Formats: sequence, structure tokens, C-alpha cells
Amino acid sequence: MCNREAGGIKFGRVIKPCEAIHGFSVDVVEMDDIRGPHHRHPNGEIDMIMPLDDGAKFDGVGRGWLVYPAGHAHHPTVTGGKAIVLYLLPGGAIEFTK
Repeated sequence: MCNREAGGIKFGRVIKPCEAIHGFSVDVVEMDDIRGPHHRHPNGEIDMIMPLDDGAKFDGVGRGWLVYPAGHAHHPTVTGGKAIVLYLLPGGAIEFTK
């Protein structure tokens, strides 16, 4: 699923936004104790966090769900080991800022 890599982060878009999944895209990222590039989610983001190492957290959150509102911007960060994050983006919208 993570068929691309940049800056030590593996990632990939599994499903492009489409009506079958109500306009969401499905993307996956694999990160290991790393801070990712700053970006903004104009329509929000829904994350399913799956730690591969005990104690791994994505943006301070362990195993489970994290929802960011429209307009949220951040440096996605995994600490405490390796994690896979599956994320849903309304309209597939993401804006890299730096």
C-alpha cells in the first residue's frame, strides 16, 4: 500500500476520492520516529492509527482514531516507534505548505 517513499516516510494513495466512498480518498503512511512535512487539511482528516511498536503514537495519540477539523495544519509526527496510519481525506484534499 505504501508504494512511494520520501524523506524516510513510506506512503501511498490506496483509493482515489469517489462516490462509492462518499467522496473520500484512502491513503496510508508508515512512519518510524519521524516528523513529516507541514501540510493543511482544507476539508479535515480522519485517521486510524495502528502502532507496529508498543508505545508508538501519531501526533501524541496511540492506537485508535483521530479526527482533525477542516483547516487543520500540522507536521504529522510519529514518536515511540513505528506506526501505520490510514487516513481518509474528504475530496482527497491536502495542501503541503513547506
